[in-house]
Amino acid sequence: MKKEDVISGVLLMGLSAVLYTQTLVDPSEIMFEDDIDPMKYPRLLILILAILGALLALRGLKLEKVVSSVPIFSRRTLGIMAVMLVYAAIFTTVGFFVSSFIAGFAVAFIMGWRRLPILAAVCGLSVVVIWLLFTYILRIPLPVGTLF
Repeated sequence: MKKEDVISGVLLMGLSAVLYTQTLVDPSEIMFEDDIDPMKYPRLLILILAILGALLALRGLKLEKVVSSVPIFSRRTLGIMAVMLVYAAIFTTVGFFVSSFIAGFAVAFIMGWRRLPILAAVCGLSVVVIWLLFTYILRIPLPVGTLF
């Protein structure tokens, strides 16, 4: 049994349950004029997360314990966790564009990318593509902050 996989799988299933409860709102409060329920997409992603968590836990139960030289937590892991906490804290204040650009840039920098002009261009392009996807294809408005 690989204990880390079982624990991670159970935590993912628990997180999925918590996230699913956050999507249980009255549909009349959030329906758009063309009767699109914006909670369908997040619920699908949550279901996929729960299924993957269950598969990870089952895989952990079937595998033999493997000794790995890679630590579970490292400075990079803690750095990315800190970036994600700051991202969640500033998301509604400064908006999608600024917070997502900063978070994407910071995560890539922590992971070792050092070509800053290319990194800035990729982060900027990614934010624009995601905004276009949500705004024009999925018709889900993203938070607008004080800057953008």
